[in-house]
Amino acid sequence: MKIINIDNMGVIYEIHKYQQEDFQYVVASTNKYSENKVKCDVERMNTMLNESLKTMGIRYVFVISDTADPLYKERKKNPH
Repeated sequence: MKIINIDNMGVIYEIHKYQQEDFQYVVASTNKYSENKVKCDVERMNTMLNESLKTMGIRYVFVISDTADPLYKERKKNPH
């Protein structure tokens, strides 16, 4: 029997790519892995960036999204 946590229904963990303060795109989106795992992935991705990318202000950010949020739905319809 699988126990479902209703408090987390509709919660998606995402990795966003930014350049300086400008959002670029969603790199990954999941509800399969734990919050901690996705946060660790973001940390690992940031440590793997080379100096030229860091100088350009490239970075990855952990985000918790709610699938019921109208902004989430709009972004899914119009990714760019």
